[in-house]
Amino acid sequence: MIPLYRHPLWQGEIDQLRIGLRNSQPGQVVIQALFSQYDTRHNINAQNFIRGCAKYFFWTKDLAFLRANIQRMRTALRFLMHEHQTLARNVVFTDWVGHDGRSGLRIGPEGKKEVLTGQGIGNNYWDLLPFGWFDCYATIQYYDAVRTLAEIEREIKNHPEWNIPDGFLAFNPEELERHAEEVKRTGNQLFWNPTTGRFVACLDRDGQSHDYGYTFLNLEAIHYGFASEEHAKAIMQWITGERTVDGDTSQGADIYHWRFAPRASTRRNVEWYFWAWQSPESIPWGGQVQDGGAVLGFSYHDLSARLKTLGPDNAWERLQEILRWFAEVQAAGGYRKYYDGSRDGSLQGGGTPGGLGMDHEFFESVLVPQIMLYGFLGFAPKGDGFGLDPQLPANWPELSIDRIAFQDLVLQIRATRSFVEMTSSQSDQEPVVLRLPERYTTAKWITECQGPRPEREENGAWRVMFPSGGTLRIESPKQD
Repeated sequence: MIPLYRHPLWQGEIDQLRIGLRNSQPGQVVIQALFSQYDTRHNINAQNFIRGCAKYFFWTKDLAFLRANIQRMRTALRFLMHEHQTLARNVVFTDWVGHDGRSGLRIGPEGKKEVLTGQGIGNNYWDLLPFGWFDCYATIQYYDAVRTLAEIEREIKNHPEWNIPDGFLAFNPEELERHAEEVKRTGNQLFWNPTTGRFVACLDRDGQSHDYGYTFLNLEAIHYGFASEEHAKAIMQWITGERTVDGDTSQGADIYHWRFAPRASTRRNVEWYFWAWQSPESIPWGGQVQDGGAVLGFSYHDLSARLKTLGPDNAWERLQEILRWFAEVQAAGGYRKYYDGSRDGSLQGGGTPGGLGMDHEFFESVLVPQIMLYGFLGFAPKGDGFGLDPQLPANWPELSIDRIAFQDLVLQIRATRSFVEMTSSQSDQEPVVLRLPERYTTAKWITECQGPRPEREENGAWRVMFPSGGTLRIESPKQD
């Protein structure tokens, strides 16, 4: 790989190519192929690596995996801090060539379009959109990655028996948490659009912000705890239609035109794209996932954001609409038969373009049902145990989820308003730390078993050894 853009004579394009072999005698050279490529890196890869490793470890407690990868996780975060200047700026700054947030299309005053080859390169899942420079999406992902690694570092510190490598790459978890708060504070100032009441995609090299009403961006900001309480409230007022934004193509109830999820964007975009996406105006509104379309998987972040800001009843109401839609899809014979041209909506996937993403390469559709585990049940895996914080809608007497394969256990968890019950079909080899809200004060086995009595620690957590078939009940005298 030869980074030609670093050459002092580089002017943006190659007109001719000369190859000097410096051979002393005449000869013959066969050139099989020449490849030229623009910079396709994404500025969220390191964040996803850190979070993916952490999630795997939390669910498996694979200490050998953590030993093998902890220094790589630390190096990934230090790369972000250096390459994207996050310690100095408290946001992700991406100045890679072609990744500066500016569009690869330039529209003149008379509507004439100029294609700027090599500009507007995408940085994430939404790869036709030129996020970059001061990048809000990457900053939200960075914020979560910093907090995640802080959690890992604290667990390593609290469990020296794990024998996880330390060294100069290691981070102080308290310092990471303080840095995360600075990232949140700076990001909520820099990326917030007070006129529209939502986060913008980025601020580009020219200082221009780009706001097309990206619901996925704003809902993830709430899901990951990046949005301030005030901003989270404003975002949900906009997405639920409680308030409208002047100039938006989609407003009010139309934001949920597709039923299973909000539109990915609420304002038509025909000018802010990757340079090779040259005719966005030729595709109607809603005909592409990034321009008025929707992706099923990211409805999970909508449900999570509602749960965090509007409560379980509101989240359950939204989920019921998704279930009604899905029942119709199943009755029709599946996604492809449901969206067969007889109704509005076209599916992307399997090589075909479209405005709705839910099958084929859209693996993230599996996210939606996880709202039951992570959301309503409040299950939070940790290296040495798990947390529970049930949030039941008013008309749910209880919630039960079984076959939760957590570390060495296979759990069934039942939550009511006054207690939670946990049963494992396998025995654990060492104690599990259970973290529940303070209202849960009494623990007891309600089945005959050989398990030792659960112990309450000073921090309020419970230390438990799960025998096979034993059911533990932890009660709360204060009901929700």
